[in-house]
Formats: sequence, structure tokens, C-alpha cells
Amino acid sequence: MRVIWDNLNTHRAQALWQAFNARHEERFHSHFTPLHASWVNQIELWVARYTRRMLRHASHINTAHLRERTGQFSHEDNQAARPFQRSLRG
Repeated sequence: MRVIWDNLNTHRAQALWQAFNARHEERFHSHFTPLHASWVNQIELWVARYTRRMLRHASHINTAHLRERTGQFSHEDNQAARPFQRSLRG
């Protein structure tokens, strides 16, 4: 199982990781996002859009059906993609 530790101050807590890994080393594989990563916000926005449009109130007959619909969503989303405009405060 993969665990994503998202932008938390626990990145610096060595004792926490040593204890977690000692107990769950074979079961979990940890991934860390950078502490300061504005690109993570874009990923979170995509996941939120995916959840609203594909998962909420949805019914999938099996995993293959979910994968197929996810692929369709991703393809359609990529077709409508446009550059991200970031406003900088100065």
C-alpha cells in the first residue's frame, strides 16, 4: 500500500518515521510531497474535479469499467487543457 504524506510538517519528525517504518515497513511504502510545492495545488484541483464529475453519485460495475471511465475523463480533460495563469503578488 502506498501512503502519500502531503505537505506536512511531519517531514522533519525523524522519530515518527523511524517508529512508523519499524512497525509497517513491509506493508506501506511512503511518498512525500515537497514542503513548498505550488504544483501540488494543481494536482489537488484535478483530483477534486475528477471526484465531482466521475466518482460522486457514480456506479461502476467493476474495476475495468472504472478504469475505462477514468481514461475517458483524463483524455477529455487533456483535450480541453489550457495554460495555467498564475497571478504573482509583489
